[in-house]
Amino acid sequence: MKKIFLLFLCLLIFIVGMSFVSAKEDTHFEIEKHPSGYSAIISLKDSSNNPVPNVKFSIKITKPNGSVRNMPSKSLNKNGQNTFYLGTNGGDYKIHVEFKGNNKYNPASLTKAISVNGKGGNSMYDYYDHHNYGDSVVMDDYMYDNYWYEEIYDDPKTFDGEGY
Repeated sequence: MKKIFLLFLCLLIFIVGMSFVSAKEDTHFEIEKHPSGYSAIISLKDSSNNPVPNVKFSIKITKPNGSVRNMPSKSLNKNGQNTFYLGTNGGDYKIHVEFKGNNKYNPASLTKAISVNGKGGNSMYDYYDHHNYGDSVVMDDYMYDNYWYEEIYDDPKTFDGEGY
């Protein structure tokens, strides 16, 4: 009887010990308005408020006119952040982000509205047409990674004569 009890006790200690070793860390999103006023900064942090870098997440942006932009597989940078252009049309942009979790971190999601005080158009063309390039390194890097320069520079309205 003592052997069975000791065996059961050892098994219980082993299971409890393994649960602490394999426990995943909680995460949470933060969504902030970028200083430009036309973008959102998405951050994912762990329970100690440290950034969670280089993980995949999904984002859904609902524009004030009701149209929806779904991006099912985006990545956070080495600082656990990513910046998304919302638009220049005024109104509330509803942002929903979701991290499905992995072998180290638990899932997280957040929905938040960001208000944009609009100035007109709602595209990257407007950003360039209003001569904003260079105002924000984060925004410029985002556009460099997500838009083809020829689409902007060789537009007949903004053609600069270089003709790439």
